[in-house]
Amino acid sequence: MKNNFYTWACMSLLCAGTVGMLASCSDDNDSPEPTPAPEAETAYVIAAKDDGTSYLITAPSLDEGRATVRGTGTEVLGGSYWVFKNLNYVFSLVYNKGGAGTGASYYLDVAGRPTERYLYEFNRITSYGTWGDKVVTVSTGDSKTTDADGNIAQALLFNYLDENTGGQTEGSIDAENFLGNGENVTFAGLEEANGKLYTSVVPMGMSLYGIGQWPDKVTDPDLIAKADGGSASSSYTAGTIPSTQYPDNAYVAIYSRTSFADKPVIAVTDKIGFACGRHRSQYYQTIWAADNGDVYVFSPGYGRTFTSSADLKKVTGTKPSGVVRIRKGATEFDPDYYVNFEEIGTKHPIFRCWHISDSYFLLQLYSDGVEGMMQGKNAVTNELAVFDADKRTVVPVTGLPSDLAGFGGEPYGENGAMYMAVTVTGGDRPAFYKIDAVTGRATKGLVIDAESVATAGKLMIHK
Repeated sequence: MKNNFYTWACMSLLCAGTVGMLASCSDDNDSPEPTPAPEAETAYVIAAKDDGTSYLITAPSLDEGRATVRGTGTEVLGGSYWVFKNLNYVFSLVYNKGGAGTGASYYLDVAGRPTERYLYEFNRITSYGTWGDKVVTVSTGDSKTTDADGNIAQALLFNYLDENTGGQTEGSIDAENFLGNGENVTFAGLEEANGKLYTSVVPMGMSLYGIGQWPDKVTDPDLIAKADGGSASSSYTAGTIPSTQYPDNAYVAIYSRTSFADKPVIAVTDKIGFACGRHRSQYYQTIWAADNGDVYVFSPGYGRTFTSSADLKKVTGTKPSGVVRIRKGATEFDPDYYVNFEEIGTKHPIFRCWHISDSYFLLQLYSDGVEGMMQGKNAVTNELAVFDADKRTVVPVTGLPSDLAGFGGEPYGENGAMYMAVTVTGGDRPAFYKIDAVTGRATKGLVIDAESVATAGKLMIHK
């Protein structure tokens, strides 16, 4: 697998198309497109890792039994994220920290074995999702625009990975002053619903370019950093405003057409802070549509973690973790809907969330409450709960192992339940736990003979 990837990487210059368009170069790129078997037979596909190697394996059920990567798994590109697309393909997307991202797509061949289809290389990933027949990656980076002092404007960078042809298209739009407040932004998650695309817009402060272009948007000159500071994804440059001046607002961009180049409608609320899960430079999706088309927008309340120091003044948020909604067909937030998660259930803020079915959502919570969230990368997030958006109630998930160590990446939802990969501190292997949306009861299911499990999904077997 590694040899195939490096061969492709070396040949990519020969296969490159026009600027902004890259054609993938896979060994079987000239072979016919695989087609679903007539009976549309399906299998569950599980992404797992063992001895530092990533695998895809299949199983007939997630409810029971045991599956192993040893001798049966297909070695694959180790994904930071896995995206299942239309029962046809699963995409592996590799974060690669601050470097360029890499990816691959896989399908089930006639024997039901995971098989590589296309390989990709693209800009680094900070968020991802789907739009139509494309898997989309999102990041921020330098644009080609500079001011008279050489300060570079920031841009939102997109990669569109085509599931049918393996084609790859790049695109970008201005990230500066996107919301009209002078700040540059990033996107967190892409949610398709009601014939539209919804994405959470996260303001990130003002760049050197932004302050030069819109000095009147600086709300307090003391917020401008006097010296370089921070580290890794939290590093900043003197002369910038490193964090948002508006931590107690949430923004959702609603696209009605098919391109980020089109102007979206921006829905704004001050009932919650910006809507995204966060781990270092990664922005996790926290906006999801219920089955009736209503879009729910969740916030952990991260603005409270923006605290001033002797070297840097910040605007500290006050909004707790909560959820609001945009009704189906609406382009603004429902003024009558708001739930404060720190007043119900275990009263803990959310870290991540996912839609299960109907109006039920699975919440991953900060186990030690707001105090734990303030610990940043050291925070513990080993608590799950089910949120009923109609009843506005939170039910803690029960039945998980007492020696719980953590969870996989994305859970898989089916038939009113959510399957979450669970690891334990003892010698037991990871297993999927089936979480009932109504009761919150978790039941142990398929055990995986591997060191760790990322996620599962379902694919059709192709000819």
